[in-house]
This record gives sequence, structure tokens and C-alpha cells, in this order.
Amino acid sequence: MGKVKVTMTIDENIFSAFKFYCQDNGMKISTKVEQMMRENIKNLPLQSYIKV
Repeated sequence: MGKVKVTMTIDENIFSAFKFYCQDNGMKISTKVEQMMRENIKNLPLQSYIKV
């Protein structure tokens, strides 16, 4: 399965805090966002459309 580039507009303070969180925990921002997205769709009706 391939990767997709995404452009988002996010509050500067939220992004900054999240960036530092990821740095402090040794993870890439994109990896953590993907993990959170996966967790959020697990129990939603949307899961029938997405292969996780």
C-alpha cells in the first residue's frame, strides 16, 4: 500500500506542542498521526470502506 502526501491547516500552538511531544517520544509526526487516524476509524462505520 502506498503513501499519500497531505496538506493541512492546523493551529500553530497545537502543532508546535504536538511536534515537541513527538520529538520527546522519538516518533515522526506523520507516523503518530497515521496511528491516531487508524485508532479513530477502528470502531466507526467507515471501517467497512478502509482496509486497515
